[in-house]
Amino acid sequence: GQLVVDALKKEHQPLLVIEDSRQSLEPLRTEGIETIQGNAAGRDIIKAANLEAARCLFVAIPQAFEAGQIVAQARAANPNLHIVARAHADAEVEHLRKNGATTVIMGEREIARGMIADVFGKQASASMT
Repeated sequence: GQLVVDALKKEHQPLLVIEDSRQSLEPLRTEGIETIQGNAAGRDIIKAANLEAARCLFVAIPQAFEAGQIVAQARAANPNLHIVARAHADAEVEHLRKNGATTVIMGEREIARGMIADVFGKQASASMT
């Protein structure tokens, strides 16, 4: 999630970070970034995020079951929300899509795309799905 936060900050995009760890949130709070401490799968936490007004949600947690809960609640709160989630296996990709993720990024595939693009160019990697 930190790389996503860094990219959004660089683009001067507004953001809200939900995180269990107080220690992880302190540097963000110091920078003036809005945060919520807690588990995003919890109904009260996800409700506090005001997803009805959000444009995009990044679900960067590695636990696919919890991520699926977050995605499902977010989709129910905002049917038009663009939801990007991470996965580690094909079954997780399917689970997250089934729960309403717009896009699911699987690390293994992205690494392979980068390796192929490095050798053969970007067009060759586009054919990997």
